[in-house]
Amino acid sequence: MFKIEVNNINGKTESLYVYGEQSILTELENHSILLNHSCRQGHCGACILYLLKGDVTHQPCLVPLSQGEILACQAKPISDIEIESKN
Repeated sequence: MFKIEVNNINGKTESLYVYGEQSILTELENHSILLNHSCRQGHCGACILYLLKGDVTHQPCLVPLSQGEILACQAKPISDIEIESKN
C-alpha cells in the first residue's frame, strides 16, 4: 500500500492510501478529489501534476512533459509519493 500526499489540489491538502493498481487520476477520484481531465488517454495534458517526491510508472503519452511533471491519467505510484497541482 502506498501513501499519496496531495498538496493543494482543489484547495485541499490531504493524504490517501492506495494499492497502486489504478492511475493516480482514478485513485484521486475514488477519494473524492476532483482533478481537471479530458481524455484519460495521455493526449490532452489537462491532468498534469508535479511529482514532488517518490516514484511512479508512467505510460507513454503524446504530451511533452517537463522535469517533475506527470500525467495523473497515465501514472501509477510505485512508492509513497507527494504530488501538487500545476495550477
